[in-house]
Amino acid sequence: MASCSYFLLLFINICLLLGSSYSEDPSFSYEFEVSYITASPLGVPQQVIAINGKFPGPTINVTTNNYVVVNVRNKLDEDLLMHW
Repeated sequence: MASCSYFLLLFINICLLLGSSYSEDPSFSYEFEVSYITASPLGVPQQVIAINGKFPGPTINVTTNNYVVVNVRNKLDEDLLMHW
């Protein structure tokens, strides 16, 4: 009976060790709303494309293998192409 208890305890410890060693890459989520605003990037007021009302837009700080989701809502009156 003692050997059965020993193996059961060993099995539980192995399961706990294997279950707690799982890790996942961090995930990040961003919401972008692209629209026109008036700004003066060159000293003269002009219409520019802004993200979330800011020009220049936000910086995305992530590391290789991070899971990143960016939802973009285009409020411009033309198509939009973003590159990363």
